Amino acid sequence: MSSTADSGMPDPRRGLRDFAEALDSEGMGPLDSEFCRRLWTACAGRVHFAQAVVRAANDAGVPVEPASVAFSNWVAELCPPLNLSLGSGDESAVVVLAQLSVVSETTALHILTAVADELLGASGINDPDSVIERLQTSGVLIRIHDADRGALLQVPTLLAAKIRRDLDADSRVRAAVETLLSVLIEHMESPGQVDAGLLSDVLLLARRGGHWSALLRIAEAVGISMFLLAPESACAAFRLLPPRAREAGSGLEFFGTLAEDIIAGARDWTPAGIRAAAVEQTGPGMLRSRLPGTHTDGKVESGRVEDSRAMKNAGHASPDESRPVDFIGTVRQMIGLADAGRHPEAATLGMQTATQLRSARTRSIILLLTAIALHHAAEPRRALSILHEIESSARAGHTDGDFLLPAINAWTALISVLSGDHERADEHLPAINDSLVKTRSESEPGSAQLRRSDPMHQPPTVIIDELVTPPLHIAQALRSLDRLDLDRTESELEALIAYPEKRTLWVYLPFIARILAVLSAEAESGLLFVNDDAERFRDSGVLSGAEKNLLALGRSMVFIALGQLRWAEIERERLSPSCDARIVLDVRMKLIAGHSADAIACADTWFYHRTLSPRGRAELVALRAAAQLRSGDTKAARSDFSTAVSLSAWVSSLLPLALLPRADRSRLIDLTVDSPAWAEAANEFSDCCDSPADLMTRLRAIGPVAVEVASTPQLNAAEARLIDLLARGLSVAEIAAELNQVTGTVKNRLSALYRKFGVTNRAGVLSRARSSGFLADSQSEETHT
Repeated sequence: MSSTADSGMPDPRRGLRDFAEALDSEGMGPLDSEFCRRLWTACAGRVHFAQAVVRAANDAGVPVEPASVAFSNWVAELCPPLNLSLGSGDESAVVVLAQLSVVSETTALHILTAVADELLGASGINDPDSVIERLQTSGVLIRIHDADRGALLQVPTLLAAKIRRDLDADSRVRAAVETLLSVLIEHMESPGQVDAGLLSDVLLLARRGGHWSALLRIAEAVGISMFLLAPESACAAFRLLPPRAREAGSGLEFFGTLAEDIIAGARDWTPAGIRAAAVEQTGPGMLRSRLPGTHTDGKVESGRVEDSRAMKNAGHASPDESRPVDFIGTVRQMIGLADAGRHPEAATLGMQTATQLRSARTRSIILLLTAIALHHAAEPRRALSILHEIESSARAGHTDGDFLLPAINAWTALISVLSGDHERADEHLPAINDSLVKTRSESEPGSAQLRRSDPMHQPPTVIIDELVTPPLHIAQALRSLDRLDLDRTESELEALIAYPEKRTLWVYLPFIARILAVLSAEAESGLLFVNDDAERFRDSGVLSGAEKNLLALGRSMVFIALGQLRWAEIERERLSPSCDARIVLDVRMKLIAGHSADAIACADTWFYHRTLSPRGRAELVALRAAAQLRSGDTKAARSDFSTAVSLSAWVSSLLPLALLPRADRSRLIDLTVDSPAWAEAANEFSDCCDSPADLMTRLRAIGPVAVEVASTPQLNAAEARLIDLLARGLSVAEIAAELNQVTGTVKNRLSALYRKFGVTNRAGVLSRARSSGFLADSQSEETHT
């Protein structure tokens, strides 16, 4: 470069002995042999440069530290210009490589090929391998070995600092640095593990040169995990950003504020302290408070969520526009839409935006949020397809402590459990558990054992933990219910209750609590309590149709267990028409009402219907077996229950069997004790049952207080109409006119109704009807004797 050519006499490389003698002749020796060797390496054998370094340090009264970046940057200011006597191509290569602390040979070759034109015009560097070889021979490039990264190349620290200082103002160098940044960032934007050392260099290089767009690209390519990979450099690069940088985009504002909060919250300025602060500053609820335009309660500022047509182009540029995608803005909008219950719109926005993103990581994050939105919108197949698409990329680039891969695993497990794909769920749950235990065990002695033994005491182990822990606990709780591992279910439920940020996932708390109570309550009071206590789980967020179904299903199951079939019917009617739980609940209520023939007929009608899931089909055949047993057809009951056992093994859930009335279940087990289906089921549930006999014993003990036949009167449509007319205060004559019947018939029907409820007058029947759910509290009542 011209700036080195103007420095006067060349400073050729000296051998180590000549180097030491030259320093000694200038009155700087004798020097310690090891120190002399390190100084010789750091100065590439350039004795004049070394003399200037030692003089500057002696004048300032500071020790010479050849390997220190801080010392090298300081002393470079005080030394005269450096002339390495290299050819123009070799000199250009050193200028580029001096921008980085260390680099692999493969990356060095790639860099030199990419940036040569910026420094040498059209001539380029035609043989970068030979350039690297010559630079090593001249000592300006050395080979070092790193235990983790292998063989690396490095421009010695003192030499690199001086080269950067001398050529800082050269326009061609600045252009080459911009190209260098672009090349390295493109590499980070592709799937794969990011090299922590290279990330550190690129972060500081972008910040030092004020390359704000490049800094934003780095932030999006690596994400918050950069505070785990290169904690000190990430904080240094993003703290105290100038106003013009923060105004350049919401991303720099977000990462700049986060860096400053991490620094303020770190217990010490060590990598471990910064990583711990990064986890804390991205803990439950923290992400929403940092996103521009989003409040801590998840609501979006007025006017910030556009209408449906505008959303089609929100958050990203169209293909023919040069404006980059606003990744952080898109995340904010997707969260705002989800909190407003507009999950299909959030999914649409995510799919549109993902196609415009350059970085594999940002694309995966947007698609993760899209999959979550599709889950809430009751589209599990599309959600699982997207999660499968991004899983391999996330695994290739996974960093311990990062949320992306654990979140993908956790949501895949949860959605798989809910959609009946238990094989996929069981494949992903161990993966996320092992990852979280490994992360904690590396940082906290004994923590892995604590986590396994007590799920309630699981401090966050990853950044943005709220996308990992709630779905993980829910998936584990649901799979524990499937295996009738009620102790594990209760532990997972307690851990989920203790977690401070659940958003609309809170709906799984009352559902799990209610099913757990149906299976384990030892007195009717336990069932009554859970239906009331479950309401305390209510949290923020607008519920989707699928989430409302979950609440209604849980309440209905408790009412059925209590024998309160009218209340169960009210909850059943709240289920969406497409929900197959409506069918199963209808057959279950018919069985509990004592209408076995109706239960069998209904099960026969719906058993092969396309809307019924495999899990629903297993429940129907189990209920039909119980109804046939009550009807006296033991042969059909035995056949159906054997089928139910096989289907339960196939769907990997014992709940279709466990949710039968206990007496029916015990008799059906006795009838089928020699069925081969039990060996099949015991094999499927071998992790919780040692043998078929053990499995049968467990099934016999479940649900001790759930009723077998409802004691509450069951009304037909005509009787329900009569109750309604009584509640309106009509007299016998008025009721007769309303029904177009004679008064004698009405009186007979009323007497039969009183006997059915065990009362003797109008007031008594209305009181019983109201408590049984046949009348709403808002209905008026006039009592006549």
